[in-house]
Amino acid sequence: MIWLLGVSLAQAELPPPDYLDAVLGSVEAQADAMIQAGDLAGALNLVQEFRSEVASDARLAYEEGLIRRLQGDLAGAEQCYREAVQQDPKLFYAWYDLGELLLQNGDLDGAEEALTQAFEQSAHHPQGWVAPMRLAELAAQRGDAAAFDSWLKEAVRRGFRFATIAGTPAWMGYFSDPALREVIERLATVYGEESVLETLQ
Repeated sequence: MIWLLGVSLAQAELPPPDYLDAVLGSVEAQADAMIQAGDLAGALNLVQEFRSEVASDARLAYEEGLIRRLQGDLAGAEQCYREAVQQDPKLFYAWYDLGELLLQNGDLDGAEEALTQAFEQSAHHPQGWVAPMRLAELAAQRGDAAAFDSWLKEAVRRGFRFATIAGTPAWMGYFSDPALREVIERLATVYGEESVLETLQ
């Protein structure tokens, strides 16, 4: 049983909005700490009990999805991510993780749709480069050099550094494709990161 300021969740009434937001954030932080400690079952129980007995929001739906994904329950994770973006269509990291999951499942069209939403909702986020980078990778997997070029430029504009992909097997594979290699060489040179090119040989 979770306790909230000395009151069990079963007894608690729904707090006022500002207080509720703070409490939701606290539960999210507690769950994150449990995940870091490797207590996935405890984190899942915490989030599910709070969502069931007090309140839920998009962040906690996402949190449950994250836990389920770490537990290997991909169907459950997808359901939670979809619930999260339905509750808050601006929650970019829920869109991003949904896209990653769909990509893992081989649903390239669904992944592209989710990652595009993540891109649109993360223009001012410090990690706003991750969605266009992933969309560039998706374009590379499809052999679409023009889309690869466009998305990679957008990723760089948002703060992507080529050092991020230095020596990675996937990008070494892209580099072996002449059309994709031309894009990587040109942009890495323009942005002063030519040293990365040697790691992709």
